[in-house]
Amino acid sequence: MFKQYKKEELILIWKHKISVWTYNILKILLFIGLSYVLLRPVLFMFSTALKSREDLIDPTVVWIPKHPTLENFILAFKSLNYFNAFKNSLIISIIPAIFNVIACSMIGYGLARFKFKEREIIFALIIFTLIVPPQVLLIPLYVFYQRFDILNIIGLIRGEPLNLLNSYYPIILPTILGGGLRSGLFIYIFRQFFRGMSKELEEAAYVDGASPFQTYLRIFIPNSIPAIVTVFLFSVVWHWNDVFEPSVFIGDFDKYTLSLNLANIRSIITGGTQIFDPLLILPPQYAGAVLVMLPMLIFYIFTQRFFVESVERTGIIG
Repeated sequence: MFKQYKKEELILIWKHKISVWTYNILKILLFIGLSYVLLRPVLFMFSTALKSREDLIDPTVVWIPKHPTLENFILAFKSLNYFNAFKNSLIISIIPAIFNVIACSMIGYGLARFKFKEREIIFALIIFTLIVPPQVLLIPLYVFYQRFDILNIIGLIRGEPLNLLNSYYPIILPTILGGGLRSGLFIYIFRQFFRGMSKELEEAAYVDGASPFQTYLRIFIPNSIPAIVTVFLFSVVWHWNDVFEPSVFIGDFDKYTLSLNLANIRSIITGGTQIFDPLLILPPQYAGAVLVMLPMLIFYIFTQRFFVESVERTGIIG
């Protein structure tokens, strides 16, 4: 009887080990599969950017170039007008991100901590802005910024409205009031984070004589670093990659961002001609994509720890 029991116990142990090994193997295979799906386009893009003309017409060259060259990167660097476009991308990314943090945190604080009749309607409208395609608002916004005025005050002073087209103001100004790119999501992040904070902190601040704004500034903001980091990083990346708004409001090539130059790199390289070899134009395009992606990749490497921690603490995954 004793030997029978020991045998059954060993069978259970081995079954448990096999199930654990099977789970780990499946997990590793799933991780490898997802990594391949995500990294293959990037690796192929980088490999193609290093290929010379001989490698492009050689059918035996697939991943590793036989004659690697940096000429494609040099051509892409010049075509992108890299240093000037990099400066423009920083302006169009950092400034709106700062305003997004300030405006969206204040709106999120008001929706989370104050009770008023229109609160749920306002929040529903904010979420609705995430559903509306930006193309729907294109013509009204274009006309609005072409003849920009505030209660006809600018027209009375200058004699005519301001023309804000061909500048960064149409992209920066909405973020001041919490209405920029993806601002509805940022307001939602701050609202959910502030709702989860202890009510006793707020009551203690009120007992000490703090006003609602002082409570927001001295209590809620110092304790909402995860939400601030999340919103700032998301805003920087989305504004960096945005092509639609800059292409609509900016017409001067010297004010183009890296992403906008990348979208037009084929016409820049070919000089606008329609007769070209698409096989030869592909490596400089891929090299340009690598150059545009590189600053955000370096940015993510240095902020990865803060980004992952902030996303987990804000709970936006669920």
